[in-house]
Amino acid sequence: MTTVLLTAFSFMLIILIGVFLHLGGILPESAGDIVKRILINVTLPCAIIINFSKIEVVGAEMLVMAALGIAVNVIMIVVGIIITKKKSREAKALNILCLPAYNIGAFCLPFVQSFLPALGSVAACMFDVGNSVMCTGATYAFASEYLSDSRAGFDLKSFAKRLFSSLPLVTYVLMFILSVAQFRLPRPFLSLIAPMAAANTFTAMLMIGLLLRFEFQRDYMGDICRILGVRHAAALALALVGYYVLPFDTVIRRTLVLISFAPISAVAPAYTGMCGGDEGKAGAANSISIILSVIEITILLIIMKLY
Repeated sequence: MTTVLLTAFSFMLIILIGVFLHLGGILPESAGDIVKRILINVTLPCAIIINFSKIEVVGAEMLVMAALGIAVNVIMIVVGIIITKKKSREAKALNILCLPAYNIGAFCLPFVQSFLPALGSVAACMFDVGNSVMCTGATYAFASEYLSDSRAGFDLKSFAKRLFSSLPLVTYVLMFILSVAQFRLPRPFLSLIAPMAAANTFTAMLMIGLLLRFEFQRDYMGDICRILGVRHAAALALALVGYYVLPFDTVIRRTLVLISFAPISAVAPAYTGMCGGDEGKAGAANSISIILSVIEITILLIIMKLY
């Protein structure tokens, strides 16, 4: 248990360092975006490659994980539509874009890498394949069409461009194909990128700290509590089904429990604003969800005795 707590505190310390560097003016306002680009284009793809390279055989359950990533997002979109049926466009945008969307690669993957075998990391990556398809464009494309008065139609070209410009998603898919084909990357190449993969955890937590915003207003709290309450109810349901019902390896089931409590995706606030919602409120919900996820995942690691 000491190992779990020390690792969790280490992650929190890195996040707090990022917050201090931002609030103290030590780094410029743009530092968070710069670190995010390093994460997305360097350390996260390298971490994905290294984790996939440690797996001998990728089974059919990995395809199920990808499908599950899509299904969970779709279900949460439907829930968002139902609970905001008679509410304003702003409320609809907030719920449709913040109820789904899970921050897996930049938040959950460091925890999974630290406490579970490589199979767990690959399972998290495959769930994120489906999740990323939704997060990086599908949910926004649907929401903008659903909330639009013009009904201009779904722009497939724009969606595809947004989707395939995501280097982590392309890396996920490419490594899955190579793993199924049992093609092994050369060891010298893996040794070359290993230091960058090892830096993913630090980079991810530092980015979260640099981008964390504490712009809370009293009138935000009702909607934020409602969104986080619904997300947590769904997380509990997914965790219970994933652990007790799905016929997967124990490592995969434990991974599913952890990623069920992932925070809101980092892109959700921006998409909320683009669809006419309150970006500040979405950003506040995102920040609170990150803090809660650190605490909850730490508790889950202790409950599952992953130390």
